[in-house]
Amino acid sequence: MTVEYKLTIRTGTKLGAGTDADISIVLVGTRGESAPRVLDKHFHNDFEAGAEDVYALSSEDLGDLVLLRFSNAGGVAADWLLDWAIVTAGEKQWHFPFYRWVLSGATVDVLEGTAKLARQASSERESTARRELLEARQRMYPWRAPEMTEGLPGALDLREGRPLPKDELYRGLTEGSYEVVIAKTLAAIKLNLPMLTRAWNGLVDIFDFFKHLEVPQLAQRWKDDLEFARQAVQGIAPLHITLVPSLPQGMPLTDDDVRGLLSPGTTLARALDAKRIFLIDFEILDDIRMYRKVGEDGVEERRWAPAARCLLYLDDQRQLRPLAIQLGRDAQKDPVFTPNDDAYDWLAAKIYLRCSEGNSHQMVSHALRTHFVAEPFVMATMRNLPDPHPVYKLLRRHFRYTLAINEGARKGLLDAGGVFDDFIATGGPDKGHLQLGKKGFQRWTLADNKPRADLERRGVLDPAVLPNYPYRDDALPLWDAFEEYVGGVLRHFYRTDADLEADTEMQQWWKDLTEHGLPVDKLPCRELRRVDDLVDILTTVLFTVSVQHAAVNYLQYEHYAFVPNAPLSMRREPPRQKGTLRAEDIPEMIPTKSQMLWQVAIGRALSSFGDDEEYLLHEGGWREEYFHEPELVAIRQRFQERLRAQREAVEARNAGAEVPYTILRPDRIPCGITV
Repeated sequence: MTVEYKLTIRTGTKLGAGTDADISIVLVGTRGESAPRVLDKHFHNDFEAGAEDVYALSSEDLGDLVLLRFSNAGGVAADWLLDWAIVTAGEKQWHFPFYRWVLSGATVDVLEGTAKLARQASSERESTARRELLEARQRMYPWRAPEMTEGLPGALDLREGRPLPKDELYRGLTEGSYEVVIAKTLAAIKLNLPMLTRAWNGLVDIFDFFKHLEVPQLAQRWKDDLEFARQAVQGIAPLHITLVPSLPQGMPLTDDDVRGLLSPGTTLARALDAKRIFLIDFEILDDIRMYRKVGEDGVEERRWAPAARCLLYLDDQRQLRPLAIQLGRDAQKDPVFTPNDDAYDWLAAKIYLRCSEGNSHQMVSHALRTHFVAEPFVMATMRNLPDPHPVYKLLRRHFRYTLAINEGARKGLLDAGGVFDDFIATGGPDKGHLQLGKKGFQRWTLADNKPRADLERRGVLDPAVLPNYPYRDDALPLWDAFEEYVGGVLRHFYRTDADLEADTEMQQWWKDLTEHGLPVDKLPCRELRRVDDLVDILTTVLFTVSVQHAAVNYLQYEHYAFVPNAPLSMRREPPRQKGTLRAEDIPEMIPTKSQMLWQVAIGRALSSFGDDEEYLLHEGGWREEYFHEPELVAIRQRFQERLRAQREAVEARNAGAEVPYTILRPDRIPCGITV
């Protein structure tokens, strides 16, 4: 019996997505294959970017379609970006989501898109197609040798002759590629550099950098103590503030030191008992090698970012204020500074503390705990889960560009000669920034990326203890929405724990992840046997690459671009005595003009959104849709409804806020790590 098949094929919208090459197709079903057919309509330009082309094809009845085999005949600029295809025959319809490239001269099998576990495959042909797809992916996505990532998460192996797969290439956009944004920012600043004074004063002349750029809002209030404390709960690194029951060891602070800084009649002991003293501590920098290099002129350059710590006090108005700062751990040589000290001593102490925060943030909170811990999950997914697997469908959109941006960061920022060497305290020949990343990874487990557990561990989960904590109040509802969404999808397929144990593809995913990506002791279970564990792991991954990355990334321009607020290196050793600093000493401590230039440019680049950015709450829906089953669409719609409610909550809270915190608005959180 002859069947008429109608094919609707959508080409992607990226630059270069369309093709003039001959594209042919074979329909493969449970009863056989169609003859090859070139898809070409007379007097029509097939496969233009963003186009939906419709074709008719007659064949013997092929049964249920298993896959579409597309062949690209090749030519000049012939690569073709296929979004999806839909095939109908009478009352039957099959979906084929793809969102990847069909390269010049290549043939690819696009599997039918109904979400299925391996054991649910309807035919041996379907099972074979899943295996063949994974064999090809494993060749495309090899792990780096263990010695190349020692002390860090596993990563994709890239080298000469083994480039990044085209499906993973970073967007080549005007306002997307951070290299482009860096270049544009540097150009805008350099237009004005000839006007800058020769006698550079970084505290004053920094404003001249912004003649062609937006001035960070905190530039006018950065010296204020309330602003300093605000950044601990809604700044670029809101993950450190911790309730403490006693003074840190080695921090000699007395009631005389804080006279007039606490509520009337309150002592340090009473404030600690009343749960009004908090700590931010960067002891992780202790023993980390700092920049030290002798130049060609024989002059040694050094930089500092001390293992600093700060106590904050919740006053009677329920506002946080910095109470004391120590720029080291040694009670004998590292004095404790307070607002009662000389103004320049106190200002310098705050600047050094922010420098310490910045070095810890860049390598641990940001690079390690979002970018690099995500990469093993991308790798395990691409190597072990075929397109129809529900976990692949759940994760894929959130992994867009992550491999490319990580490789770009390694080469452009972290490697020897990268821009971090130009201006960050832990950069340089001794690779202190990599030592810091490894130290952070040694201490880290995936559970640390779960916000509720982390907040509880730090004693700041309860709003009665710390009332104004916007990061907490925005992150938790988003976690809960993700947990419901991920759990709904997974439990639709894994009705029991036995279903998960029997999923051979998911078990291979786990084996690959733990052997090459992350040591099993970094994960919440040693074996993947419980559905609850998988829900927990994947919720943490999706929260990390979207919400958590947004929190620690997209405020970088606001936080770092006005460099005196948070310099990434200090050019003098921290002061060891009080009362010796003068006004002219502060500009000599903070970065040079050249270092500031780099910090402004990098901060702007890393805070930028791309033209093709896809947000958690995206107007018109997500561009890449992998599920089409009604039950799964309903789960996704429920997720979107929760995100809309959270957007309204963020807007309502910020309506009366003196300094709004909007970085975790769901419609401004990218789905994944894209910069």
